[in-house]
Amino acid sequence: MTRLVLFDIDATILLSGGAGRRAMEKAFAELFRVDNAFDGIVPDGNTDPLIFRQILGMRVGNRDDEKGVVEKITERYLVYLEGEMACSNGAQLMPGVVEILEVLSGAEGVVLGLLSGNLERGARIKLSRFDLNRFFPFGAFSSDDEVRANLVPIAVRRAESASGRRIGIGPQVYVIGDSPLDVACALAHGTTAVGVATGRFTAAELKRSGAAITFEDLSDTDAVAEALGVRPS
Repeated sequence: MTRLVLFDIDATILLSGGAGRRAMEKAFAELFRVDNAFDGIVPDGNTDPLIFRQILGMRVGNRDDEKGVVEKITERYLVYLEGEMACSNGAQLMPGVVEILEVLSGAEGVVLGLLSGNLERGARIKLSRFDLNRFFPFGAFSSDDEVRANLVPIAVRRAESASGRRIGIGPQVYVIGDSPLDVACALAHGTTAVGVATGRFTAAELKRSGAAITFEDLSDTDAVAEALGVRPS
């Protein structure tokens, strides 16, 4: 049986050190002359376009052409994110990430991918800071669909196309994330939710939200691999 392991990015794989927030605030300041646009926004598990829409509603008000406005925000955000991520002093990897990715990428019968609320370009910018794009030839992103739960079937289709294997949607698909929204995304399709308490939520909170497997972090490589049904080679 082929296992598909899908990773969230922010607070699961890495912290951007505030690069995403700064890029969003610069985009809103440029386009709408709004300062501190991110204040009061809770991004955990949300998708970038929905965050943009939330900020629009809170700071700018209704727009006649919201889709076009979001596209403009997206364009400026990605420009700023590249610069912010490159020089973000607080950017860091979560414990054990590289080690578990090395194990999973070399394991027989395992396919690795991303399932992220980031726009694809934004995801690649963040991962490139730590040379992690090499582990993820495909993924599903908010540039595919603004609703996070809709990303699971997209990720599975791309996994099957990339690997040439039949995977399907079920418990053999593991969705790893740090928030209850990541868990809900997995549960919506009967996949296995894996909660990692490296964000704002504890392992107990993630378990209560429905995560079948929880970790404080990914630093115990053997334990994580075993929970995913993988024997390190």
